[in-house]
Amino acid sequence: MILLYVCYAKYIRKDHVVKLGGYGFLLVMTGSMEPTIEKDELIIIKEKKVYQVGDIATYVDVYGNLITHRIEYLDERDFITKGDGNQIADESTNVNNIQGKVIYHSKPLGIFILYYLRLVIAGYIILWFILYVAKILRKEEKHEEKQEGFCDYHH
Repeated sequence: MILLYVCYAKYIRKDHVVKLGGYGFLLVMTGSMEPTIEKDELIIIKEKKVYQVGDIATYVDVYGNLITHRIEYLDERDFITKGDGNQIADESTNVNNIQGKVIYHSKPLGIFILYYLRLVIAGYIILWFILYVAKILRKEEKHEEKQEGFCDYHH
């Protein structure tokens, strides 16, 4: 059921972040928040009603990218963020683009998901494909046997 919901939210509703119960799980792809949050860390974000200066938030920028940076400025309409490892602040963005506040981050879990879990998923996909092809080949063999038997019967 969870997999169906994730596919629905990501590909039908086109959500930027798939959230379960207001929580989203993401992998950090850059070092812009180092040393606080490193590249390849798993982060968990939670939707909040109120955000504050100093919060680390994930938001959708004007180009449609997901960014996780610290809020430097905030009013009722707009906010400005900056990565802890960056020298320059980001462009001002509408507060409705905030997806959630970072409430947890873990490098070991990020590495686990990034490398191990992807290999396991890839293995399952390959195994499913092999079994699917084998099933098709078996059906084709049975179909050919029936056809040969049918032809032999009439000769």
